[in-house]
This record gives sequence, C-alpha cells and structure tokens, in this order.
Amino acid sequence: MLLLEHHGTTDPGKVRKNNEDSILVGTGRDETLFVVADGIGGFEAGEVASSIAIEVLKEVVPSESMEDAIGEANRRILDAARGDEKLSNMGTTVVAMRFGVREEEPVAEISHVGDSRAYLLRDGDLRPLTEDHSLVAELVRSGDLTRDQASEHPQKNLITRALGAEDEVEVDTIVLPVEPGDRLLLCSDGLTDMVPEPKMLDLLASSPEGPERASHALVRAALDAGGVDNVTVVVVDVKEEEPPATPPRRGDTQEMRPVTPEEADDTGGTERRLESGNQGARALARERAAARKRARTRQKRGRSGRTLVAFVRVLAVALLLAAALTPVYLWSQSRHFLGFDEGEVVVYRGLPYAPVLNEEVRRTGLEESEVQERYRDEIEEHRLYSSEEQVEDVVNDLESSR
Repeated sequence: MLLLEHHGTTDPGKVRKNNEDSILVGTGRDETLFVVADGIGGFEAGEVASSIAIEVLKEVVPSESMEDAIGEANRRILDAARGDEKLSNMGTTVVAMRFGVREEEPVAEISHVGDSRAYLLRDGDLRPLTEDHSLVAELVRSGDLTRDQASEHPQKNLITRALGAEDEVEVDTIVLPVEPGDRLLLCSDGLTDMVPEPKMLDLLASSPEGPERASHALVRAALDAGGVDNVTVVVVDVKEEEPPATPPRRGDTQEMRPVTPEEADDTGGTERRLESGNQGARALARERAAARKRARTRQKRGRSGRTLVAFVRVLAVALLLAAALTPVYLWSQSRHFLGFDEGEVVVYRGLPYAPVLNEEVRRTGLEESEVQERYRDEIEEHRLYSSEEQVEDVVNDLESSR
C-alpha cells in the first residue's frame, strides 16, 4: 500500500501586488489530483483564467480524461474572455498530476500546457518530466540555443501554448511508474526562473522531514533570489505503508479514501492512501486508455494546432535572424506592447527585444512616476497584445488609475 503525503505553497513574490497563480492540492473530487496554473494576461485577468482552470479540474473524477478536462477549461476561459473586454487576451498555463494504478502498478499521470513544470526526485537525481511550450524551448529542441542560453534569453517567458489562446488546445501527457521514496514537484516559472535546477535538487533532497518543509524552502529560495514573479510549488512524497492487519471491506477496488483527523500531519499537510486490486486497477486502466484514444482521435482532427506549432518554430528562428521581410515581420506588425522611454509610457507595434521588428506608435504623455507599482512589471516585461485596441484599453486603465 502506498501513501501520498503532500503540501502546496504559493506566494505573490516581492514585485507583483496580486497573485495570478492558482493551486489545487488534493481537494477536488479526485483526491490524488494536484494542479498548478499560472495565469497570464496581466492587470488581474490572469488570476481569473487560472482560477477557472482550477475550478474545472476540481470536478474531475478518476475515470475521466484529464486532457478532456483541460480542453473544457480552455473553452470556459475563452467564453469568459469574449464576454468581458477587461478579460480579453487572458490565459493560463497548467500542469496537473494524479495518481492511480495501471496493470497493477502505481503510476502518476502528468498533463501540461505552457511552461509550468513537473519534476521527479528519485535516488538523488532530479529529472524534468515536462518540456516547456515556449519560444526558447523550441529553439533548444531545434539546436539553435543551449539550455544555458535559454535560461538567460530575454524572451524566455514567451510561451507557444496556453489555455485561452486558441479554440483547441494541445495537451502533452505522460504516464510515469512511481515507487516508494519518490518525491514529485509541480511548479510555476516563478520558481524555475529564480532558482537553478541544481539548487532545487539540493533543497528537495535536504528536506527529508516532509513535503511542507521542502515546499517552503523552494519558495523562500525564489524570494531570496528576487521574487520577481508569483511563485507556486506542490511537493508530493510517495511512501510505503504497512498493510492493515485485516483486509479492507471494500475488497477488490482501487480508490483514494479521505483521511481522518488523526491521519492529518502536524504541519497542515495531508496524506492519502492508495489501495489497489486487480479488477479495480484494470477497470481504471481500461477507462483511461479509452479516454486517451478519444483524445488522440480529436488531436488527429485538429492537425491545424500542430501546424501552428511548426510555424512558431520557423517564426522563432526567423526572429533571431531579424528577417524583417519574411512572414515573421508581417505577424509582428499585428502585435503591440508598452514600454518606458525617457520616463514616459510609449505604445509600440511589433515585438520587443528585436529593434528591426518594432516601431513606436505614439507617446501617451503618461509619466513613469504616475504608473502604479502593480502595473510597472506589465510594462517593463513588454507584455504582448494582439491588437491596437487592446493596448489602448490598457492605456485607458493606466490613465484612470493614476
């Protein structure tokens, strides 16, 4: 019998006033489901998107497809954005992990969209379980950047997939066998941008007392490194427990049962027991296999999503080469962003960090000193907007809040 012990921690960081990250730590209908969602869109819309994703995933039961649930979250985020101009252009990343039994062996199923990550600590080695859906990650995979170069790239947070970006979202899923002694980590980029992986390994490996101490140590390290973004982590320990003296009455089942008050640990973390048997395990495996087959069928029908990813790869390489007269240039001219120039807020058309691909549209007359602190990071990071109307709405918000 395996026991899951877990703890989740989230913090707005030292720069941002609001926390756009949302978290689910075993409190949904599937008590083995853990989720980190990192909202994007700025001006508090990101936290709406991440909250919608969590609310949808809370209702997932063990027999349901996680990919289907993430697709439903994508649709709800799009519906909310279309119904409220202030929420337009919002989105969220998501990384979700749940535990079950497949072919009588305990497994973790991990699905993700965006650049929130999952890691496995086993036998002193920290292994990434997800690959970022981001511009620089595509360049690393194509050989145009090294991992070290990617970690310092000015556009490392420009993601190529997110919930709320397109009508259909492509979800990557892996199934990983787990064993006693494993420690799994879910986190937003507020951790990985601030804390290098060797330091993460040290902190995870040096906190054997339990997941709460490890999660707090990781968040503290991100804050100590500057805490420029919201930071969220979930740590799950897989432990082995001696079977009860008498067999459970449920017999041949696979389920997670709620803990009793006596089973809750002193630090506020929670434990879950994973009980397995042949019929229940095989039924769960069959249902999840059928769900994955349906998801693959939908993905085959949505080849356009894959075509878009291939285009983004071409776009990324062209961007770095500053090919101003290619489709990259045409695409860039539909994008807008804000920046500070000589102490004034300026509207630009194009892409930041590539001078040949951007131009000044107008100076707003807003002084940098008039911009509230909670809006400054949105401007300094040059968040992209898909139309001039959207960026003008942001300027209006800035003017009304000064």
